[in-house]
Parts: sequence; structure tokens; C-alpha cells
Amino acid sequence: MIKTLILYESRYGSTWEAANIISLILGPSRRYPVSRFGEGCRDFDFIVIGTPIYNGKIHPKLQIFLDNEREWLDEKSIALFCTCLNGSEGLRVLREVEDSLGGNVLELGVLGGRLEMDRLNDRDYEALKEYISREGLPSQGMDLFSDKEVVEWALRLIDIRDGLLDELPVPELRKEVEEFLKQHNTCTLATSSQGRVRATPLEYNYHQGHLYILSEGGRKFANLLSNSRVSVAVYEDYIDMNNLLGMQITGQAIMVEELGEYQQAIEMKGLSMDYIRSLPLDLKLIRVDLEKVEFLNSKFEKEGYSARQVLKF
Repeated sequence: MIKTLILYESRYGSTWEAANIISLILGPSRRYPVSRFGEGCRDFDFIVIGTPIYNGKIHPKLQIFLDNEREWLDEKSIALFCTCLNGSEGLRVLREVEDSLGGNVLELGVLGGRLEMDRLNDRDYEALKEYISREGLPSQGMDLFSDKEVVEWALRLIDIRDGLLDELPVPELRKEVEEFLKQHNTCTLATSSQGRVRATPLEYNYHQGHLYILSEGGRKFANLLSNSRVSVAVYEDYIDMNNLLGMQITGQAIMVEELGEYQQAIEMKGLSMDYIRSLPLDLKLIRVDLEKVEFLNSKFEKEGYSARQVLKF
């Protein structure tokens, strides 16, 4: 499992807020200001570093940290982000930091910051007046910070971090995934639409990249009619941290109308069409087309791979 360390310095709170959101989404992770960096911070695999941009420079404490920890950082995979009021300037500064760190920076994130005039100390206020005059900006507060922007960047980092996993060969991973799905028959189907959410325990059958689910109907269909994107969880009961076993599936849910496919799924479940027709209600068939499986299995770690594996269909 790849552990993430978020290191940052913040002047008036925006970078701290961004670091907090990133830490929540990138778990398992820890978040520290660089002033609290110590030996306990060294055992992490993926390092995310954040700074505000003031007067065309990163935070001075962060610059000292980068200078002092260059050797340690040379061995890590890194992502850099900044909060700023001028995106082009922020990107320029981050690229300078990237150049100084060598080739192990995997991603840059330029995020909007905030300017609250009444919170500035005297030195920052004078520097700001000079900056505003030079850039032709209005002499007033600005709020360019966006939670959504931070969330989207953090989600992009997850994909980058997944690329660092010690991966099983794809054929072996696919075999493990399919065996697990065939050995189980109960899942939780999560659907959502227009502010509605629903998590429904259901019985399923797996066949060639699809989950087949029979249902009498219900609120989940109110979501599926307008949003076919679903998440499915299949898992074992938790025992301890050394015996984790479960998967999260992302996919598209389709309501099967074609009679041949419907009949095939019914037979797969050990039922007959005569029995289905004899029931006093209609049974709908949902087919979930698998797109991505995130499989957490402690066995993989014992075999020298990451416990978390990602398979794309």
C-alpha cells in the first residue's frame, strides 16, 4: 500500500485548507506543515508538497526544507501544488521548483488562493501594494479558492499514485478478481442522482466482465434512470489489518431488455423462465459492465506486491 505524506506551509490558511482536502482524498496519508517535519515523516512513498506564492516566491520555510532535504526527496515520487492569485506566475514558480528537484516530480497543481486585505501583516501589505501596482490588479480582496478545483486535482493524484503500485501481472490479477467475484454472490450497489443516494444489498452473478442482478424494482431505479454510473462493493467480514479482502467496482448499469440475454442470466441463477413468469411481479435485470476494480487483498502484499491492486476492464 502506498502511503502519502502531504507537506505544506500556509500563510493565511488557503494552502492549509487545500492540504487538508488533499489528505482526506489521498488516504492513507498524513498531513504536516514542513516546520513539523521529523524522522517519523520519512517512511512515506508519495510526497505532496504545497505552498502559497507571494511576490513570485514559495514560502521561505518551504524553501529551507527543500534545500535541507534534497537527498531524501531525490528518492521519492513527488507532486507539487501552490495556491495563488495569478495562475501563470504560480505555474512558473512551480516549474522552477520542479527543475530544482530533478526528474521525480510527477504532477503540478496550480490552485486559486485568497486575498483578505485586513488580515495581511505590514510587510505583506506593502509587498502587495507593489505587486498590485505592477500587475494592474484592483486594490481589493479576492477569493479564487475552489473546493471543487482542489478535489479534482486530488482525484488526479490518485490515478498518478496508482501508477506507482507494485503491480501483479494483468492476467494474474484478472484471474484473482474473477475468482473472488465467482466465490461471492452478495454485493452493495451504490447509485446516485440529483441529490439522491442509495446503497442496496443485492445478490449477483458474475460472467465475463459483467454483474447480473435481479430486482423487483425500488428507489435505486429512480437513480439509474438518470445516472447509469454506479459503484459496487464486494467484501469479506473484517478480521484484522493483516487480513483485508474486498473490492470496489466502478461501472455502468444497464437495464437488460433483450430476451436472449435476460434468459441467459436467469439460467445462470439456476432459475427458469417458466418460474419467472409464474411470479406475481416483474423481475428486472440489471447488468453492471465493469470498468475498474480496486482490489484490496492482504495476500498480495505477502507475495511482494502492493495490497491494493487496480484492474481496468
